[in-house]
Amino acid sequence: MKKTGFILMLLLVACPIASTASALELIAEARFESVQGKPLQEELRFSSLGYEDVVLAVRNGTQDGVDRVSSAVIILNGVKVLKPSDFSQKVASLQRVIVPHDLENVLSVSVRGKPGGYLVVQVMGELSLDLPPDPGPEGDATIEGIDSDQNGVRDDIDRWIGLNYRDSEKTRMALTQAYYPLQNFMIHAREGDSDAVHNDMDDLQRATECLYYVRRDDAHHLLGEMHALVVNTPNRFHADRDASRILGGGTFPSRPYSKWNASCTFNPDEMAD
Repeated sequence: MKKTGFILMLLLVACPIASTASALELIAEARFESVQGKPLQEELRFSSLGYEDVVLAVRNGTQDGVDRVSSAVIILNGVKVLKPSDFSQKVASLQRVIVPHDLENVLSVSVRGKPGGYLVVQVMGELSLDLPPDPGPEGDATIEGIDSDQNGVRDDIDRWIGLNYRDSEKTRMALTQAYYPLQNFMIHAREGDSDAVHNDMDDLQRATECLYYVRRDDAHHLLGEMHALVVNTPNRFHADRDASRILGGGTFPSRPYSKWNASCTFNPDEMAD
């Protein structure tokens, strides 16, 4: 079975196929083409974690009726959503409300018709969390990024934390605590403030201890993923490297494990999860 597409989340604010979905965000999108011979069943995998009112929208060829398909089958997690009789050369677009799983979903698409015909398939949904909008490429234009809700956390990082760890308040708090020094490293290094960079390292040491206290089994992985997301552009990479140079030769001792809960800027022991 040929697979197309990937697990896509929060790519951008959707340019929806149907006007009724104008307030929805794009979760995943793929183009499926008709080929010569037996129809291929291809897949689009996606997660809808953090979304509600999820909609499947399908555009059949171009708006002027060119390259449309006459038949197709679309299946979500083994359940048929659209069948061959739903399509024809006269059908420009289709839309269906769907109920996907929060995490792994498989949308299987089989396009039938003359070679060259195609469908553009979108999965869209409304954010169910109080999160800022996706900043898109503009969020990477500067080291500081965009913080539209002015809560001190870049919108792209705010969304990543909220969408991926919505069921664990203390994980969100620990990751947010780790975010601040990672972000400040770049800003203070660019400003040439070595004292501030060393203070940031002390803050990161405490945040790391807190994260290990909260998520001992996968804290290392989470911290690495967080760093990759925060330092995600050439300008940010160079600033982060400058911070590492400033820190060269410094020592930043860790507290004993028995005191790691006190390294948190919140009380993790008072939180159920």
